[in-house]
Amino acid sequence: MNDKTKARPMTVDDLQDLYGELRGSRSAPAIMDARAFFLERQWADSHTKLNEAYEKYRESRQRILRQDPEKEVDAKAKDRDRQVRRLQRKQDKAREIIQKFETYLPQLERLAEKDRAKEVSKAATPTDSPSEQPDDDDAPDVQVTPPLPQDRQIVTKDSVDEAFLNQFSVLIGDRQLEFVSGRFDFQPLTDPQQVISDAIYLLRKGDRCMMIHAETLADDTDSDDNAKLLCVDIVKAKNRVELSPNAMVRLSQKRKLVLLLTKVG
Repeated sequence: MNDKTKARPMTVDDLQDLYGELRGSRSAPAIMDARAFFLERQWADSHTKLNEAYEKYRESRQRILRQDPEKEVDAKAKDRDRQVRRLQRKQDKAREIIQKFETYLPQLERLAEKDRAKEVSKAATPTDSPSEQPDDDDAPDVQVTPPLPQDRQIVTKDSVDEAFLNQFSVLIGDRQLEFVSGRFDFQPLTDPQQVISDAIYLLRKGDRCMMIHAETLADDTDSDDNAKLLCVDIVKAKNRVELSPNAMVRLSQKRKLVLLLTKVG
């Protein structure tokens, strides 16, 4: 395939535009879910949701696309030509939107396949097991997690400059997500052991997002999974909340919290 025929890589704006065209339809909620997963770079989930929207839309347009405008409209109707053109426009629009779905879905599928290949490669890489298992008393705290791959690093307060924070603070909701995703990668949390102290997380609250710095509480004597972290908004330090690793995982599962990582490459 040459450059002239190669499809343009899709962006989150493509999904936003598609949602705008189908706002109010049965497909719209799934498109917004696909968009949210796209921002979080969860390609497989984004593909699943977009495919769900595609199936619903295609099903809803089957009857219109099967019609023959010339035969469908009564030949004796006074405004027959207008009705024919109206039906033709509906068909053209339906085909245009279906074409968009069929352009985006393969791209998401390829991204998902690349992620799966990386996971398989990681699983196939042999790792050395320690000869001795640590005693329970030596078990690591929640902030000590397995090291990230060499090409990935957590984001710290020193990684975020003032100009970036100033721009972030004037945006709202999805615009904040897009802005941050342009500089950092998002890692959802699936296990309390993934919670890291002295790291920056993106927390969504209502229609706004906060970049929060998590640090351990010096006097916290709870067990690892219940030991709370003090999470402070790095834009407005007065905004702070104490969260346990379990609570942070639950927020992440609701797509309200992600760990920020440096971008690959």
